[in-house]
Amino acid sequence: MGRADCGRTHAKGISRLEQKVMFEVARGLAKTLLDLITFLHNHKTPQQGREQDQPGSVMNLRHIEVFHAVYSVGSISGASRLLNVSQPSVSKIVKHAESRLGFRLFTLVRGRLTPTEEAHILFREVDDLHSRIDTFQRAARNLRSPSEGHIRIGVLPSLALAKLPRAISVFRQKWPRVTFEVSAIHHDEFRAALMSRECDFVIGHHAVGDPEIAAFSLGQGCVGALFVEGMFDRDLSAIPIDLLRSQELIGLAPSVSIGDLIAPVMAGTLKSTPAIQVKSVYIAAALARSGSGVAIVDQFTAQAFVGDDLHFRPVEPAVTFGLSVQHLSAHPLSRVARSFTDLMAGMIEAQGPSAERDDCRNAMGARQH
Repeated sequence: MGRADCGRTHAKGISRLEQKVMFEVARGLAKTLLDLITFLHNHKTPQQGREQDQPGSVMNLRHIEVFHAVYSVGSISGASRLLNVSQPSVSKIVKHAESRLGFRLFTLVRGRLTPTEEAHILFREVDDLHSRIDTFQRAARNLRSPSEGHIRIGVLPSLALAKLPRAISVFRQKWPRVTFEVSAIHHDEFRAALMSRECDFVIGHHAVGDPEIAAFSLGQGCVGALFVEGMFDRDLSAIPIDLLRSQELIGLAPSVSIGDLIAPVMAGTLKSTPAIQVKSVYIAAALARSGSGVAIVDQFTAQAFVGDDLHFRPVEPAVTFGLSVQHLSAHPLSRVARSFTDLMAGMIEAQGPSAERDDCRNAMGARQH
């Protein structure tokens, strides 16, 4: 049985994994709604009558939707256009919500509808619920069809310039109704991006090592030298570290995401602080292209820069690393997200300039043996 068929129910064509996704999203939505109801109950004013103190006498989802729209656009007319309902209906729902709450949500100040202090406090709670509703609806769309959906990705800068854009382009040629939201982030931001639900998954060199975060392999890469024509023999399939000692190396600050990957190479070649040190692999690559020195970078950064005037070769002994997809353990990837990561894994394995690909494979094979 293939990966896509694993755990699939025959009734609806939705796997147990996908049912779990919907359950977790719905549970989070219900919790947020319960928190909001508790918040409203705790913030009732003393002047409220007995009717407001009775169970259920708070804002319902329609009240919340209209309040969010009016607060966001700043007018009854704007909210009516946003919700595609009449202005009297919006006004009536706002007044009904105020009656249930026991306090005003909006007042007129110099002819302009102005939120009250209570409305400002309430909006912070409602906005979180509104975001969760959007997440729920997006998850439902993603599960409905593998050919549509929205994918939010956090990725290391070294992958954001060449590999990821190519993968997105290829994927959307087949599934044009799938949309993407991409953020270039560093390893120390991975956990926060996942826990805040800003990203569905992140792609990086190392797993976070957190029980709340699951990870699976996306492929492997290698570290090498990026240099201009004439610095090394073109017939070399890998650059021995000894040869690097005779060249000006461009240093990368420890804060750079691949800093720990290249540290063994730099430690074995540098006798003093490099003449040029940068905080970006892209700046290092640009300096290498200008002939300022040799940049030690990962193969994925190199792919965005290699050409007739700039070459990449893995270092020897080999320095290799794994790429992983990381996501919240409680929120498995949707079908459309899994399809994308499968595509990207295949591209990492097969795509790229043939010489570079073979050299990195040889380097990784040599390290394993």
